[in-house]
Amino acid sequence: MFVKKMPIVFGMALLGLLGTTVTANASASTAAAPCRQPVSSVSVHGRVIHLWLCDNGWHGQITNGATGDPVWLDSARGTVTGYRTIPAGGTSANTGTVGQYGGPWRACGRAFNAPEIVCTARN
Repeated sequence: MFVKKMPIVFGMALLGLLGTTVTANASASTAAAPCRQPVSSVSVHGRVIHLWLCDNGWHGQITNGATGDPVWLDSARGTVTGYRTIPAGGTSANTGTVGQYGGPWRACGRAFNAPEIVCTARN
């Protein structure tokens, strides 16, 4: 019994040491890439903004949202990149993916028609 549980316990400990790891699909045309969340998410009006670092680059994500809520990446120079909105009937959206360079990046978003914009920390 102990031997059968060992790989699961080891895997859980490894995930704890390496941080949050997920599989995300930054766009419908790319294959799923392993991702991690290098900074804490932020929220505004119940929406949650995430910054992801994947094997193929950075992307932002808004979750728990509503139709029209925007999300985008903000470069170190303040350039808005990958602007997307949650489609009709959806509750989340991903920005376009940018490469590994050009950062530090942060993900920003807001509730549709709300004045408050929130951004993650830069990484």
